[in-house]
Amino acid sequence: WRERENNRRRERRRRAIAAKIYTGLRAYGNYNLPKHCDNNEVLKALCNEAGWVVEPDGTTYRR
Repeated sequence: WRERENNRRRERRRRAIAAKIYTGLRAYGNYNLPKHCDNNEVLKALCNEAGWVVEPDGTTYRR
């Protein structure tokens, strides 16, 4: 029981921290991120800024 509770707490905390990071990127980094985004969306935005194209199927190439 205790391990499951710890995992739940840890995961909740991780999500909260990630949400704060994404909010900061939206507010101060001028990133156009969707409302519910994950690390992949952030990575796509960073790649786009660095001059790479990431297609929906995951194909990545230089612009």
